[in-house]
Order: sequence, then structure tokens, then C-alpha cells
Amino acid sequence: MSDKETIATLLTIINSRQSRLASTCKEIADWIDRQGDVPAALKIRDTLKAVEADEQQVKKALTSLKVIDAPLPRFRQF
Repeated sequence: MSDKETIATLLTIINSRQSRLASTCKEIADWIDRQGDVPAALKIRDTLKAVEADEQQVKKALTSLKVIDAPLPRFRQF
């Protein structure tokens, strides 16, 4: 496995785990909100903003790795 493939694999794993973690934290924040502790729920949601921003960075990195590895177009020979 090349270095780029290893990095892409690791970024894919990170992205997947971040998504699952964010989803679970949102559910927890919703539950806390329903229990009446709005300030605690807001703290969780504020923290999730950073996680979501990181997720966008990971996706950009994955996209750039895929673009770099894309084959060059073949030109017709006359």
C-alpha cells in the first residue's frame, strides 16, 4: 500500500468515526435538552461545531488525494 493509499484509508476511517461520534453527540444533546438542561445541551452543540469543521477538512483532504491520483487524460494520436 502506498503512502497516499494509507493516508486516504486513515482519513476515511477518521471521517467515518467523526460522523458517528457527531451523530451520537447530537442525540445526547437532544436528550439532555428534553430533560431541561438547555445550557448543557448548548455546550455539546457548540463543541460539535468544531467536530463538523474538522470533518470538512478531512473531506477536503480526501478529495485532494483523489484528484492527485486521478489518471491523466489520454490524447488521440493521429
